[in-house]
Amino acid sequence: MKTIARKQRKDVYQMVTDLIIEKLENGIVPWRQVWEGGEIPANYLTRKCYSGINMWILLLAQCRRPYFMTFKQAQSLGGSIRKGSKGLPVCYWGFSYYDKKSGRKLMDEEAKKMHSSKIRKVGFLKYYTVFNIEYVEGVDFEIPETGILEKIEPIERCEQILREMINPPRIVHNIPEAFYAPVSDYINMPKMKSFESAGFYYSVLFHELVHCTGHQDRLNRKEIIEYNEFGSDAYSREELTAEMGASFLCNYAGIMDDRLLDNSAAYIKIWLDRLKSDKKLLIEAASKAQKAVEYILTSCPF
Repeated sequence: MKTIARKQRKDVYQMVTDLIIEKLENGIVPWRQVWEGGEIPANYLTRKCYSGINMWILLLAQCRRPYFMTFKQAQSLGGSIRKGSKGLPVCYWGFSYYDKKSGRKLMDEEAKKMHSSKIRKVGFLKYYTVFNIEYVEGVDFEIPETGILEKIEPIERCEQILREMINPPRIVHNIPEAFYAPVSDYINMPKMKSFESAGFYYSVLFHELVHCTGHQDRLNRKEIIEYNEFGSDAYSREELTAEMGASFLCNYAGIMDDRLLDNSAAYIKIWLDRLKSDKKLLIEAASKAQKAVEYILTSCPF
């Protein structure tokens, strides 16, 4: 049992990365997927939305309804999983506790009774499997009317995000380049008329907006506050974080369409190379993107 547990802990990063790579190789970029009606993948029973990497993993299902449940949850409703159905992993953190002095592993209850200064806490990634409700038989599902989008015009939704962001950066249009300047804390954007559409303008702006959340007065993300050369691991991690976060904001604002979903083969190839060389890149970037989006949308209805 211990050997199996250690193997699972070791392989979760690789398992998730392999899953994403398989889709990328088929031209599907999970963080560019659109969910119908603004709905986010959620557990059917708890109604709790999945976040971070789990949200992107479950979008891979590409099912009509964004609701999922475990095998046991389906059984609790008197249902069963259709034979041959393929589930998807949902990741979460587990923890082990050790006595700092002796190095002995502690039982959870034992660790709770000891002072935190005497304990070493070690986290490890675990997962369980969920199935979309389309694969559940024997249950009459009641689908709630949900969705994160209100009856607001998409471009006004973009402006609402900018207006309601706490401690926003300055946005200027001085030169025809898109970038975030962390030292001066401003975003420079080409003028909107230079883009193919307003949607493209805001999608680029959202990418830079995610970058700005790393400023020391916001989330203090080391990939932003420390200098990183173009193409370095930290630079690549930050770019993936911004891409994933911007995609969420585009969906939230209701501007994601087929044109924004188009991704060049060269773009996909870049991320394939990165993901294959660093199995932790995807999960770490997704976690940081989630925090960035939550910061940006703190005051927005969600």
